Order: sequence, then C-alpha cells, then structure tokens
Amino acid sequence: MTTFKYILRDMFRLVVNHWVLGLLTLITAGVMMWILGVTTLFSLNLENLLTHLESELVVQAYLAKDSKIDVNDVAKKIQSIEYVYAMKVFSPADSLAKLQEKMGSQSRALDMLGENPIPYNFEIHVHRAEDVEHLVDELNAMPEVEDVVYAGLVVKRISALSRISSRVALIMFILSVVITALVVYNTIHISLYSRREEIGIMYLVGATRAYIATPFVLEGTLLSLLGALIAAGGILGAYFPGITLIQNNLPFLRHSLITDQGIILRFCALLAGFGATLGWVCSYLIVVRFINSITKPE
Repeated sequence: MTTFKYILRDMFRLVVNHWVLGLLTLITAGVMMWILGVTTLFSLNLENLLTHLESELVVQAYLAKDSKIDVNDVAKKIQSIEYVYAMKVFSPADSLAKLQEKMGSQSRALDMLGENPIPYNFEIHVHRAEDVEHLVDELNAMPEVEDVVYAGLVVKRISALSRISSRVALIMFILSVVITALVVYNTIHISLYSRREEIGIMYLVGATRAYIATPFVLEGTLLSLLGALIAAGGILGAYFPGITLIQNNLPFLRHSLITDQGIILRFCALLAGFGATLGWVCSYLIVVRFINSITKPE
C-alpha cells in the first residue's frame, strides 16, 4: 500500500511539474479520439442506412389465376425460402384498393376494367440486396407463380454500393485507429523523452524497473483516458443535435440513422476504454524502451 501511495505521488508530481507536455498529450489524445469516434459513427450510420435500404427492397410475386392453387400452401413455400425475412399476402380486392388509393382521382378509370384482373400476390422482403436475384430465381421456378416484379437495376446498384461501403468503412476505421495510435504514441514519446534523465536518476538510486515505469505508465494512461472522455463528451454534445438537423432536412433518412441513446452511450464508453488502453500500451512500450536503453551495459 505504501509503495502504491508513493507511485501515485510520483505520478501527480510528473503531471504538475510537466503540465505543458501533459496538456499537449491531453489535447492530442482528445482530438484524435474525437476524429476516431466521428469517423466510426459515420461508418456505422452509412452501414445502417444501406442495411435499411436493402430491407426496403421489395419483390412482388403474382400467382397464376387458377382456382386450384392453394394460396396458403404457396405462402408457406415462399416463407420457407432462406432469403425471405418478411412477407405480406394481398388478395385481389386488397391489391385493387391499394391501386385505387395510389391513383387518387384517376382511379375511376379502373371501373372500365370490369372484373378485377389482379391475382393474389405476395410482397416479399429480403435480408440483403444480393439475395434478391437468388429469390427471384426460386420464385420463377415455382409453377404457381406467373410473374415476378422487382427493380433489378436498383437492386444491383444497392448491392454494389453495399459491398463498396463495407470495405471503405473498414479501411476508414483501420486507418483512424492506426493514425490515432501513432499520434498518441509519438506525443507520449516526446513527453517521456524530455524526462529521460529522471528515469536514469531513479535507476541509479536503486529504484526497481516496475517502480520507475509505473508512474509514467499511469500518467500516460490517465491523460489518454481524460482525452478520450473529453472526445466522448464532445461527440455526445454534437451527435444528437446533428442527427436531428439531418432528419429535419432529409426526412427520408429518419429511420435510417442510429438514434438509440443507449447505443451511443455504449459507443462512448468503448471509446473511453480504448483511449485508456491505448495510453497504457504506448506509455508502457516507451518507458520499457527507455529503461532498457539506460540499463543496457556499455
């Protein structure tokens, strides 16, 4: 307990005596963590948007007009296809009412058709855009299905965009982590390099490696953690007003962005944990390197 008390005392002494370098480390860690957080949230929202678009893709399957066809059996067959995650069945009357609603005042023209020409049909949703083509092939192979309607070109474009965005998001995340780690590492390195004489003096007076390293490691961890907490606070303060502004100006994105406060709070907690871990790892590597260079025999 006494040793730990002295270690904490030395850590706070380092922070106070070298407050300029400490402030530099704090600001750098905060800025880089904020950039990492914003980049990651942007990537997550992009993925969420594309996932929402994919879930909105609809395949319309129309049955043949045959009284022998059991609609319930066909519905069970379609529901059992692995690519299907949601489905609605529309009777001829339901389909006609839906069409009349869309046509509005021009719906009177439908009265000239006489008998309702629309057969039973299914509105099918898939998990991913790339599943649409496989689903269409299976539907066309069913003898009860007369016609399948879907936006083929839109499906192909969304599928390609989804693949590209996933790769871009992963690359952006990896680059953000690497750049953040390098900047924080170099900042802590500069901070500790200016105190290499203190490390040498402590070693000469008989301090153990662990006693020498711990205050410096705790300082780097504390400063990185505080920087990450400041970044998390900045993200919390700006994210929800920004999302509200986007949704007010672009209503079609209302249900496509991450708005769950619990998810954002957990994300900020992870960001703070990452900042503390990054500070600990960087500080430990740098201090061990300095101690090894001091204790290395000439």
